[in-house]
Amino acid sequence: MGLPEQLDDMRRRLAALERRIGSQGRTGVVTEVDAVNGFARVQLTEGDAPMLTGWIPWVEPAAGANKTHNPPSVGQQVEIKSESGDLHDATIQGSLNSASNGRPSGASDEFVLLSVGSASIKATDGGSAIVIAVGGYSLTLSAAGAVNAGGALSHDGKNIGKSHTHPNVLNGPDSTEPPN
Repeated sequence: MGLPEQLDDMRRRLAALERRIGSQGRTGVVTEVDAVNGFARVQLTEGDAPMLTGWIPWVEPAAGANKTHNPPSVGQQVEIKSESGDLHDATIQGSLNSASNGRPSGASDEFVLLSVGSASIKATDGGSAIVIAVGGYSLTLSAAGAVNAGGALSHDGKNIGKSHTHPNVLNGPDSTEPPN
């Protein structure tokens, strides 16, 4: 092989390497989710024409004795990683907030563990309180105790909030009945 052929071969190989390196990390939007099997399809918008990936797995925070199930949702912007730059070995690595799926909080001292619809679990005040909210109800757990907002605090179907009463209270060593 002569020098011109060697240079042409090196040019082709370099172009292929640059393409593969450029394709190792990509961003797109989830279009379909197969939660049962742990795969999703992603619309990539980089380059000249949009492209829909095949079914690729997403990475979970834990997949050993401790397991998580946190599938992406349709419309979610995600990052895709491929060691080889080929989508055949790609995985969905994480998610990016976008205009259509914004951040669940703007507070600098708040960690939102879960935010699905009107339900959320978050640590607030620098981690000194945990707030569990569903719909219009919330429960705040802190060193000061549990505080309920928006509804009755109950345990085993019994009101244990500030408005609960104990019927048939007797003086002396007798026990009261459970709260109403």
